[in-house]
Amino acid sequence: MILYDIPDIRLFWSEDERFLKQFIVPHIWQKIKFQPLSRYPPLINDISFWLPSGTYSKNDFYDLARTIGGDLIEKIVLVDEFTHPK
Repeated sequence: MILYDIPDIRLFWSEDERFLKQFIVPHIWQKIKFQPLSRYPPLINDISFWLPSGTYSKNDFYDLARTIGGDLIEKIVLVDEFTHPK
């Protein structure tokens, strides 16, 4: 982290090509300095809401979020799903 000035250790587990491509160089002795992926600090928002059964597609929500957030939204992930037994 100190060698490349990487601020967050979690980036080492990243599969983001923007991060990984920074460390592909033609010569092993070439100096590398990490360039931040976004000019905005990372932000994670958890959202919970009720949905009627059968009339909703996950892609509808993803499209809505990206329409409003534009390029500021890098990733949308469904983490958990709950269906009430009634």
